[in-house]
Amino acid sequence: MTSSPRSVAAAHAVGLCLHRPRRRVPLEPFWTQFMRGAERVLADRGFSLTLQVVVDFDEEIATYRRWRETGQIAGVIVADLVDDDGRLPVLRELGLPSLLLAPDDFTADLATVSTEATMTMHFVMEHLAAHGHQSVARVTGPPTFLHTRERDAEFTAEAARLGMRVTTLACDYTADGGASATSRVLALADRPTAVIYDNDVMALAGVTVMREAGLAVPHDIAVIAWDDSIQCQLASPPLTATARDLVAYGALAARGLLDVLDGLPPTHRRSSQPVLVVRASSDAALAVSTEGALDATAG
Repeated sequence: MTSSPRSVAAAHAVGLCLHRPRRRVPLEPFWTQFMRGAERVLADRGFSLTLQVVVDFDEEIATYRRWRETGQIAGVIVADLVDDDGRLPVLRELGLPSLLLAPDDFTADLATVSTEATMTMHFVMEHLAAHGHQSVARVTGPPTFLHTRERDAEFTAEAARLGMRVTTLACDYTADGGASATSRVLALADRPTAVIYDNDVMALAGVTVMREAGLAVPHDIAVIAWDDSIQCQLASPPLTATARDLVAYGALAARGLLDVLDGLPPTHRRSSQPVLVVRASSDAALAVSTEGALDATAG
């Protein structure tokens, strides 16, 4: 992809569009940590990060066109990729330098940063199997996103390997969506004994719904969140979560885009492998230990 040296030199900001319902403010911890890492790297080169919340791809494309016409954005980080993504031809047409948060085989001519979902889901499902769970639900992000479908595929494959019964419910990453999906999970005839949520916001909302239904976590139902946060750590009970260095992830993406702005060939980077941090929401022994410590403190 080529770009106008004059427009890149004049712009001192990098753009990031996120598809989120406008009612959801602030952003979930995933993006606040990612942006923190990106901003640190960009600032060292005199760039800032501009965030635009959009409701659909048409609005995002219109934003890219406006940014290019005004010359206010030097390049963009592109999230939430889909098959036959209509944004990519527009980015090429505009000559807008880009870094995609996508698998490294998604496209050859644009820089990418990818994450590893396969082994992470393996660790999650092995953990649940080891604790005797045979019926597991997953509350996902929008099913059109590539990263959602990658996790769906691994979830299904791991369940088949382990002989588990599984249910998947699509959601929108919001607390309201997570609460609604949890209510549907609890109403299932074969109610799952564990639920995996695609982010911490939905997981925390789910725990509230479970508690209101008279269920104890993890004794009646276990909970795991994708992407750890301070909210997971401070929850009652603390939530088991997949953890990765999101600040480093954002920094890696920013460095990839800066290379593009410097005229280097597109690179395909991979972020560090997430790990599973086991806490009381999925481990009854840890829950008993935590409850005992709280009782001792209260006494």
